[in-house]
Amino acid sequence: MEELRLVRPSIEHKLQYEEMMDEWESFGGRLNPGALRRYSPIQRENVVYEKWLQGIENDRQEGRELYFFMRGAAILGAISIRLRCAEADGHSGYGIRPSQRRKGYAARMLSMALPIMKGYGIAPVIITCAKDNIGSAKTIRRNGGVYVKDAADEDGEIVEIYHISV
Repeated sequence: MEELRLVRPSIEHKLQYEEMMDEWESFGGRLNPGALRRYSPIQRENVVYEKWLQGIENDRQEGRELYFFMRGAAILGAISIRLRCAEADGHSGYGIRPSQRRKGYAARMLSMALPIMKGYGIAPVIITCAKDNIGSAKTIRRNGGVYVKDAADEDGEIVEIYHISV
């Protein structure tokens, strides 16, 4: 089996990104992490990959990282890391493309990102999930997450807040 790894998006991932986004968008539902969105609400259209990639680089300069979770050349999902966050938003958001869910990848991806967050001095790591997202709550708990409380996020959605000691 090919090695799982976290990599920063680059131009070489263009085709794999577009294939993943086509799958995710046809599946519907919430796209997480939000940084994956290729739709620009300002321009009211999808932006080309190169422009999206520039946005990811701008986010990086502002303390927000995005990593693709890959096996071989395939992008299985992505995880974001926010160096500063509101408690109800958390330090990280993650998602696995629909065809790759229920295989333990989210838990593995989060476990691989925790040392990166520790390296940034994030402690504890705050992770949130929608109140009804049982799979994400299990992923967080598998990585040592301890439930703290419920709160409303910036969109008014009720989320569960967890802390992970790193």
